[in-house]
Formats: sequence, C-alpha cells, structure tokens
Amino acid sequence: MFKNSEGEIKALSRLSTLVNSSLDLIEVLNNAMKYVEELMDAEASSIFEVDHEREEIVFRLARGKKGDKAREVRLSIGEGIAGCVAREGKPLLVSDVYGDKRFSSRVDQHTGFTTRSIICVPIKHKGRLIGVLQVLNKRRGPFDHEDLDLLTVVSNQIGIAMENARLYERLREKFALTAEELKRTQQKVIQSERLVALARLSEGVAHEVRNPVMSIGGFATRIKQKLPPGDPAYKYAEIILKEVTRLEKMVSDVEDYANMGEPEFRDVNPEKLIRHALEQWRQSLAPPDTQVHLYLPAEGIAFPGDERLLSMMLKNLFQNAGEAMTNGGDLSISAYPQGRQIIIKVADTGSGITPEHVSRVFDPFFTSKTRGSGLGLTTVHRIVSEHNGEITVKSTQGEGTEFQIRLPLYLDDIQLSEQARSGGYSF
Repeated sequence: MFKNSEGEIKALSRLSTLVNSSLDLIEVLNNAMKYVEELMDAEASSIFEVDHEREEIVFRLARGKKGDKAREVRLSIGEGIAGCVAREGKPLLVSDVYGDKRFSSRVDQHTGFTTRSIICVPIKHKGRLIGVLQVLNKRRGPFDHEDLDLLTVVSNQIGIAMENARLYERLREKFALTAEELKRTQQKVIQSERLVALARLSEGVAHEVRNPVMSIGGFATRIKQKLPPGDPAYKYAEIILKEVTRLEKMVSDVEDYANMGEPEFRDVNPEKLIRHALEQWRQSLAPPDTQVHLYLPAEGIAFPGDERLLSMMLKNLFQNAGEAMTNGGDLSISAYPQGRQIIIKVADTGSGITPEHVSRVFDPFFTSKTRGSGLGLTTVHRIVSEHNGEITVKSTQGEGTEFQIRLPLYLDDIQLSEQARSGGYSF
C-alpha cells in the first residue's frame, strides 16, 4: 500500500487530522473511513458499536451503496466475521468470505450487497472492547498485512474519538453548558487529542530519521577530515555538519516530547518551582542584559503538580522570552492564587508576535525563528493541559509578549480532568 516510510507518515498524519478534526462523531468516522477506503481501494466499510447489555454489535457507520439498509441489522456477538472479532478481540483477514464458516450472509441478504473479502479489527479503549471496524472488498488483489497494520492504527484513534464523543455528550447533558462553553470544551479536547496523536506519530518519525541523520553526519565528518581547509568542498562539508547538528537536535526534541510521560502529582511550592527553573535557565540559556523581576506568593502556598514537567514548562517559556529579547530586556514572572486556581504569568519586553501568528504559537512544529524545532510552546501547552489548566497569550509586536497560565489549586479539580481523559465518568 505504501511505497516508502514518507508515504506512510503522511497517510497516518492525514488520518490523525481527520479523526481529531471534530467532535461530531459521525462526521469523524465517515471522513476517516472514506480515506481508508481510498488508501486500500476498497468498496465499503463499516464501524460497529458493542452493546454489552444485549451482547450485540450494531452499525454505528455503514459506508457504501447499501449502507442505509445495513444499519437496520443487529448482529449477535460471535455472529459473522465482525461478531467473531467482537467475541475474540482479535483481528481477522478473510480473502474469500464464502469459503469461511464464520461468515454470516445475513447482512448481504438484507441489503443486496455482495461481500467477497473482509479485513476486520477490534476497537478498544483502555483495554476495553467498544466496537469493531471492517473494510470490504479490496478491488485490486487481496487484503494484506500492511492493510491490517493501517486498520489497527485507525481503530486505536477511532476508539479515542468514540470515547471522547461519548464523554462530551455526557458532559453537555450533565452541566447544560452554554454555546460558548461548549465551543471552548470542544476545542480543548480536540487540541489535547491532537497532541496525543502527535506524540504517537513522533515516536515513529524520530526512529525513522535518527539513523539516516547519524549516517550523513558520520560520512560528512570523514569527508571533511580528508579535505584541506582551502578546498570549496571543505566548506560544503561544514554546512552539511551544521545542518546535521540541527536535525539531531530536532530529533532529540521530538523524542523528548514523545517520551515526556504522564504527570505524577505531588504538592508543589510555586516560589521554589519558579526560582529553581529560573536558575537552571540562567546557567545555560539566558541571554546577557536580561533583567528578571519576580513577584512571588507568600510561603505556605502549594498546589498539585508534577515538578519535573512544570519546571520544563517554565524553562520553555523563559527560553521563548530570551529568544525574543536578543538585545536584552525585562522578564517579569509572577504567581498568585485566585479562587480555586493559581495564576502564573511570564512576560517579556521582546519583539512580540505578529497578530496572524498568535493563534498558531502552540501548533506543533510552528516557529517563526530560524532555529529550534517548534515544539517548545507545544510542550508547554501539553503540560498545562495535562494539569487540567489553561494557557493564554497576549502580544504586541515590538513591545513584548505575556503568557498567562491557570492551574488548579486543589487535587479534586485535577482528578476530574483525569476522569474526563479516561472516560471514567458514571453519570
């Protein structure tokens, strides 16, 4: 199906975008499966949802010419290829369905559609079976293991989308959110899942890129050693090595992002946290002529958080400020409690951000700088989100930028977020 790893990465990236593009579940499923059909050159596809109480699987989506009639049929768990996958929790690839005793022709008889071949995988979330995904009738040749690998990746992402949509509906019914609040909640969940998908994709990208980059660097070093400094090729080798170093840093940043890990919550003293992160930044990254102004809370205040991740968050914000103040400036850092939250502000007097870029500063790999991977502020956003917090940015070009972070002061508010991410509500 894929001619090279670049094609695979692009396809998976496109699927990730489709699956995480909306909280309208039918729209998400339809767009994702349409793209899968195009990749596999297949005639139709279906997604079943498991009804554990009735021990049945029901069509959540049925694409193809007879899709509308197919949705009228319910299958018992264990009935047909999809039912067997639901019962066993393992994928099946069947090239000739009428030669397989597990196949049930009941849906074909009801719809008039003729199934010839099937590839079918379970949809799981947190280890729990929630559905089944199948693609029917590949036009050119049989389904193969590359198709199976792709469908497994798709099923994992669709499982997250289905659980998020279910959680979203429960939240809306329970709290009767206003239209504006619904919009903010939707955007937050979509952004969060995009970052999760990015972390998964980043692992594969970093693995694919690291070895070629190391080989290029090694051979360029050998070439440079064999050339006299006056040779034009010597300068070319130096340029190659410089770019290899930049790529290696980018791969390292991507790996760090992918392997960041989930937060472990303990009491954090905001004053100690900020002073420690500031000292680390000053020792290695702070530009000269930078004046730092601290406005910190009184002793005794603590909030739940992961000190390692929060320190990483602050250092990324300090680094961003430093890069905006190449000729020096003022860095102001403040922290104070407000209601059930602690507010942390990081403001600089640097070059500022253009209005068209403000809305994109947290997007993965977006950067207006000539160096850096573009993951620094994406990492900041991810850490804030995983602490059930919010981050906003205000900037005036030529005057400076201010980031404001709101984090919960109480563990109960974070546990609410943990339940939301795991689908653990029981209303």
